[in-house]
Amino acid sequence: MHRPGLPRLGADQVGTPVVLPQAVQFDFTSRLTGQDYRLYVSVPPRLQPGKRYPVLYVLDGYWYFHAAARSVPADPGDHLQPAIVVGLGYPTDKMDELLRRRTFDLVPPPPPGGAMAGVEPGTGGLDDFIRMLLEEVRPFVQDRYPVDSGRQAIFGMSNGGLAVLRMLFRHPQAFQTYIAASPAIFHHNRVILADEANFGAKLQALETTLRVLITTAVDEQYRGTDPVLLANDWRFVDNAAELADRLAGLNVAKLKVTYTSFSDENHKSVALSALSRGLRFALQTSQVKSDGP
Repeated sequence: MHRPGLPRLGADQVGTPVVLPQAVQFDFTSRLTGQDYRLYVSVPPRLQPGKRYPVLYVLDGYWYFHAAARSVPADPGDHLQPAIVVGLGYPTDKMDELLRRRTFDLVPPPPPGGAMAGVEPGTGGLDDFIRMLLEEVRPFVQDRYPVDSGRQAIFGMSNGGLAVLRMLFRHPQAFQTYIAASPAIFHHNRVILADEANFGAKLQALETTLRVLITTAVDEQYRGTDPVLLANDWRFVDNAAELADRLAGLNVAKLKVTYTSFSDENHKSVALSALSRGLRFALQTSQVKSDGP
């Protein structure tokens, strides 16, 4: 029965776009890559004059920006601080195009001698993507919004987690908190780890201590005995856990590393759990211990 005052929904009705309060988006063409991107920005609803806010950058903004922005509190409470959330993605709703773009942008180039086994086509744009983020997006955000430059964090999941590790190794001064969720370390025969050898020396030059959170899902890795499945497994869990152990032993004074693996989750289901943990890790108030699981 139709209730008075409510619209009657019909097959010919056209919906309107969903609006996220306190959020805007910008479409732009990068002068560095020549490619089109979409920038999402959310600010606390009650900005205080003269106050500067932590900022969380979220890769794969099409998937994770809305959840991150709506999870940040409007006021200090629940042990989280209000923050600016910045998502980076692409101006398209076509999933094939999103997957193609992120596969190229979020995976590093192969090592020299690209014909080697394990090199994947359609990848390799990560270093230009990072330049675009650091040299175009971040200055725009810092000029336009009241950012606390001493409390900047970045979150990425899967290929995005791989991109976070690349920034950690090559641009450790860019952020204070790095959150790599289920990082896809396997790409190009784990070429991302080539930068690990020089990372300790870069830490010595930093004036601040970096905080790194690496997460995985227990069911992201095959644990059976089938030799074919073992040979083709991407070792999400072991690659991440082993890296976290090595990083934790580098320089305690300049690097704090936390590793968490979520039980009863797989690579698809764990994203929001990792994002939630990342928000707490990046935005917690001083009253809460940060480095617990």
